[in-house]
Amino acid sequence: MNRKNVTLKALLVLAFLLCAHVLTAQVRYEKGALYGIFVGANGTDVVSVDNHGNVVVQKTDAANPSQYWQVEELSGSVRLVNPFRHLAIRSDEDGLLKAAEINGSDEAQLWKLVDTKQGVSLLPTNKQGKKAMAGRKGQLCLTDAESKASEGIALFLLRKSKVAGFDESQTFRIRSVAGANVVLGNGNSGENNARIVGEQLDPNNRGQYWNIAMTRLGEYAVQNAYYDENFDDGGDNAAIDYLLQWPAERGTWRNARFFFEPVSGQTDVYRLISAGAKGKGTMYALIDGRLKLVKYDAKDQRAWFSFELTDKPKFKQNEWEDETVFAINKEQGVATYFPYATEAEMLADKAFYNSPWLYPQRNSHFRLLNGVWKFNLVSEPSKRPMDFWKNGFDEAAWDTISVPSNWEMKGYDTPLYCNVEYPHSNTPPFINARPGYNDGGKNYGIDPVGSYVTYFDSPADYKNRRTFLHFDGIYSAAFVWVNGQYVGYTQGSNNVTEFDVSKYLTDGRNRLAVQVFRWSDGSYLECQDMFRMSGIFRDVYVYDVPKAAIRDHVLTAKFFENFSDAALNVNLTLDNRDNVSGSRRVVVKLYDPAGKQVGEKSVEVALTPGNVTDANLNIHVPHFMAWTAETPNLYTVRIQQFDGDREEMAFSTKYGFRDIRVANSLVYINGKKVFFKGVNRHDTSPAHGRAVTLSEMERDILLMKQNNVNTLRTSHYPNSPRLSFLCDYYGMYVMEEADLEDHANQSISDRPSWIPAFVDRNERMVLRDRNHPSVIFWSLGNEAGNGANFKECYEKVRELDSRPIHYEGTRAGKPYGGSRFSDFYSKMYPGMAWMHENTSNLDKPMFICEYAHAMGNAIGNLTEYWNVIESSNSTIGGCIWDWVDQAIYNPQLMKKGIYRLTTGYDYPGPHQGNFCCNGILPATRQESAKLKEVKAAFQYVKFAEQRTDMDKNTVAVRLYNNYDFTSLNNFVLRYDVMKNGHVVSTKTMKLPNVLPGDSLTLVLPIKKVKLRAAAAAGDEVLLQLHLLETAATRYAAKEHEVAHQQFALTARGSLPALHSSAAPTATELPGNVVRYQSGQSAIEINRTTGAVRSLTLGSTQVVGADGSFLFNNHRWIENDRFGNTSDGLADKAEVRLETSAQGTPQIIVSRDGSLCGQTLKYTLYPEGVVDVDVTLQPKTPNLRRAGIVVYLDSTFQHMNYYALGPWENYNDRRDGSLMGHYTTMVENSGERYMKPQSMGGRELLRELTLTDKQGRGVRVETEGDVSFSALNYTDAQLMEALHKEDLQRYPAVVLHLDACTRGVGNASCGADVDTLPKYRVAQKMQHYKLRLSAAK
Repeated sequence: MNRKNVTLKALLVLAFLLCAHVLTAQVRYEKGALYGIFVGANGTDVVSVDNHGNVVVQKTDAANPSQYWQVEELSGSVRLVNPFRHLAIRSDEDGLLKAAEINGSDEAQLWKLVDTKQGVSLLPTNKQGKKAMAGRKGQLCLTDAESKASEGIALFLLRKSKVAGFDESQTFRIRSVAGANVVLGNGNSGENNARIVGEQLDPNNRGQYWNIAMTRLGEYAVQNAYYDENFDDGGDNAAIDYLLQWPAERGTWRNARFFFEPVSGQTDVYRLISAGAKGKGTMYALIDGRLKLVKYDAKDQRAWFSFELTDKPKFKQNEWEDETVFAINKEQGVATYFPYATEAEMLADKAFYNSPWLYPQRNSHFRLLNGVWKFNLVSEPSKRPMDFWKNGFDEAAWDTISVPSNWEMKGYDTPLYCNVEYPHSNTPPFINARPGYNDGGKNYGIDPVGSYVTYFDSPADYKNRRTFLHFDGIYSAAFVWVNGQYVGYTQGSNNVTEFDVSKYLTDGRNRLAVQVFRWSDGSYLECQDMFRMSGIFRDVYVYDVPKAAIRDHVLTAKFFENFSDAALNVNLTLDNRDNVSGSRRVVVKLYDPAGKQVGEKSVEVALTPGNVTDANLNIHVPHFMAWTAETPNLYTVRIQQFDGDREEMAFSTKYGFRDIRVANSLVYINGKKVFFKGVNRHDTSPAHGRAVTLSEMERDILLMKQNNVNTLRTSHYPNSPRLSFLCDYYGMYVMEEADLEDHANQSISDRPSWIPAFVDRNERMVLRDRNHPSVIFWSLGNEAGNGANFKECYEKVRELDSRPIHYEGTRAGKPYGGSRFSDFYSKMYPGMAWMHENTSNLDKPMFICEYAHAMGNAIGNLTEYWNVIESSNSTIGGCIWDWVDQAIYNPQLMKKGIYRLTTGYDYPGPHQGNFCCNGILPATRQESAKLKEVKAAFQYVKFAEQRTDMDKNTVAVRLYNNYDFTSLNNFVLRYDVMKNGHVVSTKTMKLPNVLPGDSLTLVLPIKKVKLRAAAAAGDEVLLQLHLLETAATRYAAKEHEVAHQQFALTARGSLPALHSSAAPTATELPGNVVRYQSGQSAIEINRTTGAVRSLTLGSTQVVGADGSFLFNNHRWIENDRFGNTSDGLADKAEVRLETSAQGTPQIIVSRDGSLCGQTLKYTLYPEGVVDVDVTLQPKTPNLRRAGIVVYLDSTFQHMNYYALGPWENYNDRRDGSLMGHYTTMVENSGERYMKPQSMGGRELLRELTLTDKQGRGVRVETEGDVSFSALNYTDAQLMEALHKEDLQRYPAVVLHLDACTRGVGNASCGADVDTLPKYRVAQKMQHYKLRLSAAK
C-alpha cells in the first residue's frame, strides 16, 4: 500500500472532525490556522470557491483545498483567504461574493465577523447594512443586515481544521519530543547540503529558527528564517538517507515537500514524512543527533516533533550583512544637476553648458574630487583599520590609488569573473568565504575592505550654504566620515549616493574618509554576468546650494493634436530643511536647439519651514522640434532662483520633446511605430575594469550610431550619468535597467524583508534619469526570477513616471517572460522556430531583450531574425548580447607596462570560462566583422533590383525608406559598376524627398561596361550601391555610409579552357610517393594517403608541409565547440593516371571516408599551371566543412583576394561584406577573438594570391562556389590555445578551400539557436575547380 496516500488521506479525514465550537467575538483566530466556514448553526456544508471564482456552498470534501480558509486579522476587520489558491472573498458590486487575487488595497475584501448566539455573521466593511448569506442556489451573496434571511442562511460557524495551517511570516522552533531541549537546526550554516541535525536549544543560533510554507493541502516546506535554505529529502539520490538543506524553487518545491502527520493521542505533535518518493513507508527520526530516514514506526518517539511558535529574534548584524539596512543618512534621489552662482557664471562655462557629459570647469560651487587618494586594503572586515577616519590618524605610509578606479585593476586583490554564481558564500544576507573555491580566503580575500582618504577645501561661505557629497558609484558598500564625524552608509553600487555634509565642514581643508566593502548583502542583488570588481569606481564631487534651494526638477511634456504644439511642465522641489523664512522666486527659461529663447515663466514660492515645497511652471511651445534617436533635437531649460532681486543659483538641463505610447501591442514614438535595433552594454574597460572612461563611453555611442544601432540596454544596472547625456545628444533609445539581479539565489525575490532594497534600487534609477529623453523604457532588473517583490518595484516606478516598464523574469506558463509586472512580454535567446511562432498576435508588445549571443565567431542569421521582427505585428525589436567583450588586461602585468588581455578562466573560480567575452566588439573596441553584419541587418534603407535591361544597359533599383523620421533627401546615392572585382565607373546622385515608409525607383545607366557583351565573355559585373550622408552629423563625417547593397548583373563564366595532351611523367620516390611532372608543373603524391607533399609551379615550390589537398572537417568556434579533429578518411587512397573524354591526361586521387569521400583530379600544364577538380561526397549532415586543406609555404604572408570582404564572413553572416579585390596579411585576416578559434573565412572566392615579400607565391582561381581562409595556425591549435600569446605559428600557411563551410549560428547561449539548416553543409555531392599558378 502507498504510504504517501495513506498519510494524506489520514490527515484529510480528520480535517473537519473538531467540535463545532462557536467562536465568540473575544476569540482571536490563530494566525496561519486553517478553518472550515460551515453554513448554518448545525450545517455540514461549507463555503468554497468554484472554478469560476464564485464563492459557493459545497458538500464537505476534506480533500478539496478550496474549502479551507485562513483568517487574516487586520485593524478592526479581517480578510478571509484561501491560501492554496491565493484568493480572498470579496463583495462584488452586483451583490455576489467572488474570490479574487489577494489585494491589500481592495476594501471589498475586508469583513467584520460578528458573534451571535447561533453563529457568526459576515459583514462587509465597505457596504453598511449588509451581510453575507448563502442563497438557495448555492452562491453566497449580500442581503440586508436586518433581514430574516428567508431566502437563505446568513449564519456561519468557523471550525479549526486538524490539517496544520501556517503563516509564512511566523517563526517556529521544531522541538524533538524524545530529546530534552533538543531542536532541529542546520549547524548555523547557510550552505547548501548542510545536514539537518538535533541541537541543544540556543536562542542565538540562527539555524534553529524556521518558517513553514503550505505548498498544497497537507504538504509543507520548511525554510530557515535567516538563510535561504529548505528541508530537502535529496530527491532520487538513494545514497541520501538523511535530511539536508537546499534552496527550494517556489511553486514546484521539488524535493522540499513534506507531510506533518498528527501523532494519535498527542496534541500538536507530528511525524515528518517526505511527500516525495522517499516517503513510501518511511519517516524521519533523530538518531545519534542526525535526522535520518527510517522505516515507518508509529511508536518510535524519535520521529515525534512539535512546532513551537516564537518571535524571530532581531540579531545585531553588521550593516553590510543586513538586507534591511542599505542607506543611512543618504539623500533621496534627484535628477542630475550642477548649480552655479548665477546664470552669467553658467553661460561662461560654455563647454559644460553645451556638452553636459563634461564636468563644469568654471563653477564656483562645484569641486571634482577625482584624483589620487590614500588607500589601504585588507582581506576581510576583521582586519580593517577601525580608527582611520579619526582626525589625527596618519595615513602617510599608505599606498595611493586613483579615484575613480577598481582596486583590482590597480593590482589589489583579484579580479573575479562570475556569471550565475556568487564569489562569496550563498548565505544571504551574510558574506563568508565561498566553500570549495576560496576556503579560508586561499584564492582571494574573504571580503576585502578598502579604506580611502582624501582632502578638499570648503566652499566659500559654506556656513551659509548646504554642501552635498556626491558619489556616482561604489562597489558594493561604504561608510563615510568627514573630519572625524560619521556621515552615513550606502549600498546600491550603480546608483548615485549623496550625503548632506554641511554640518561636518570646517574652515579650509576637510578630511574625507571612506571605507568600502567588496561584498555586502547588496552583492546578492548584483549577481550580473561580469567581472566582479570593487571600489569607488565612478566620479566623486561636492557641490553647494543656498540653505533654501531647488533640490529637484522634473520635466514632462504634453503634446497636442498631430504633435504640432507642446507644453513643457517644470516641477520644482524647494528644500527648506533649515527653516529659512520668506519666499524665493524661480524663473524658468526655455531655449530651442538653435539657442533662441522660446519661453519664460516665473513664480514666487513661499517657503515651508522644515519641508519641501513644490512649484509647477508650464511653457507652451508651438511648432516644437521633436526629439528622436534620428533627430536628437535638444532644448535647454535654464532655471534660476532669486531671493528678492539677488540671484542665488542657476542651472540648466537639456530636454527633448518626445512622446511614448504603447498601443496595438507596438510602441510609438511621436506617433510613429519604431523598431528598437539594440545592443546590451556592460560597463567594461580592458584597462580600467568597471571604471569606464568618458572617451570609452563616447566611443561606444559613436560606433553604435555609425553602425545603425538605435537602442541601448544598460545591462544590468544604471550606467554613469554621463552616458545618459551622451545618449540624449547623439540620439539613442535607452532601456535603463535597475541594478537588481539575484541570479544565483532568485528566492530572494520572494522574501518580504528584501522589498525595500529592491524598491530603492528602482526608485533611485528613475529619480536620477527621468528627465532624459533618451530613456524610453525602464527595466526592473534582470534574471531575478518570478518573485512577488517586483510587484512593489513596478508600482513604485509607475508612481514616479509614465514610461513603459520591462521585466523579463515573470512567467505564467508561457514560452516567454513579462507576464507580470511588465508592460512587455520579453524573451531571451530565442531560435528561429520560436520567432516564427511567438512574435505576432500578442496582447502586449514583445521585446527580445537578449538574443544573437555574440560569443567569439558568432552572430549568424541576424537578417533572418530581423525579417521576422519587421514583419510581425507585436514585436518591437531587441538587444543583441552584447556590445563589447569584457576581457581585461592582466593588472599585475599592466604595472610593468605589459598589456595582455585576460578573461574569466585566467582568475580563480567560480567562473564560466570565457563567457564574459560575448561582444560584437573586442575589448579594445576596434570595429569588427560582427559589427558590420549588425550594421547591414539594421540598415534603414533596403534595396531591391527590379529589372536589368541588357539592350538599354540600365538597371532599375527600388529604394525603401524604413527610417521612422528621416527623409532620403538627407542622403546621396553612390553607385559603382564593377567588372571582375574592379570599379570601372562611379556616379553619385542626390535623392529626392522620399518620406519614411515610402519608396523610390531609380533607373541607373551602366557606364564603361556593355552588359550583353560582358555576359557573353563570362565577365562578372556587379552593381554596388552606397547610401551616404550628405553632410557631417554629430556622430559621423560627411559621406558616412549608412547602407549598402550589391547586385550581380552578369554572372562569371567558367575558367578559360587550357589544353594539354602530353601525359605527365611519373617517377616513383621513397615512402610510396609518386612524382608527376609536365614541363614546369610538378606534383608529389603519397600513394597511401593521397596527400600532396610537394607542388611546383614554374620555379615556385608552393606546398610547405605534407598532408595537403586532403578533406578536412575540423572547425572549432565558441558557438560550435566541435572538438573532433578526425577527418574520417579511409586508410588507403587510390592514385591513378587517366585520360579524360576530352583527351586530357589527369591524375585522379580518390579516398573514401566515413564523413566524406573525396576525388581530386589534377591536370598539369607544362607552362606551370595546375587545375584541381574537387568532388566531395558528404556522408553526414553534420559536417563543418566540405573542402580540402592545403599547407602553403610559410613565407606566403601577403594576401590579395577577390571575394566577399574585407571583413571575415560566412554563409549566414555575409551581409556586411561586399565583393571586391582586397589586400591584407595572413596574420591580419582573422578577428580579435579573446579565445583563439577558427576564423578568417571569406565566401564566394574568385581569385586568391599569396606571396612572400618578393612577390613569389601562388595564385588560385576558382570555378564554382568556394569559401576560404588562410591562417598561420591549424584549427586544432586555435581550439587548444587559451590566448593568442599561447599560439606558435604552424610551419605553413593553413589554407582551407571549401565548397561549403557551416554557418556560425548563435549556439553559445539559448535553445534551438544552432546554425540554421539552410546554412549547414548539405549531404549531397559538392564540386568546384581550382586553377593554381605561380604569382606574377
